[in-house]
Amino acid sequence: MTDRATPDAASDTTDLFEIIRTTRSMRRLKPDPVPNELIRKILEAGVCAPSGGNMQRWQFLVIRDPKVKETVGALYKRAWDEQVAPRYRSGEPAPGMIRERFLRLLDAAEYLANHIHKAPVWIVPCLEGATPTRTSGSSIYPAVQNMLLAARALGFPSCSAPALLRRPALHQQLPDL
Repeated sequence: MTDRATPDAASDTTDLFEIIRTTRSMRRLKPDPVPNELIRKILEAGVCAPSGGNMQRWQFLVIRDPKVKETVGALYKRAWDEQVAPRYRSGEPAPGMIRERFLRLLDAAEYLANHIHKAPVWIVPCLEGATPTRTSGSSIYPAVQNMLLAARALGFPSCSAPALLRRPALHQQLPDL
C-alpha cells in the first residue's frame, strides 16, 4: 500500500460502507458556505478515482460566482421545464417505489431546478477532448461518485444535476467558464 492509498489517521468520517449505504441525492441544498479546505478534499477524492487507461482526462470547475450560477441556473431550469420534468411526470415510478414517494422525489427535483443557483458552490466535472459520447463519459463517472461520497462523509448534501446534458442546444448559451 502506498502513502496515497493509506487512510488519513486524523479522519473522523463514518465507515465507508455506511456512507455508501446512506448517500442519497440531496436536492434541497443548504446555502451555507463550504470552506476551501473541504472543497479541496472533495476534489482530491475525485482525482483519486480510476479512469480508462488511468488518463484522468478531466477538469473540475469550482463555481461560486452568483452571476454565473444565476445564468446557468436559468438554463438548467429551462432544460428541466422543457424536457426533463415532462418525461418524469408522465412516467411511472421505478419498480418497488410507491407513487407517493415518486412524487416527493419529483417535487425535490423541481425544487432543485428552481433553487440550484442558491447552492454555495458547484463542482462541475468536464471531460477534455472531443465531443463526449455516452461511453466516453464513463471514465469521469467514478470521479463524480467519489466526490458525492466525499461530500457525504464531510457532512455536505450534494447531488449530480445533469439536466443540461440532455439539451445540447442550450450549451452554446452557457457563459464562457
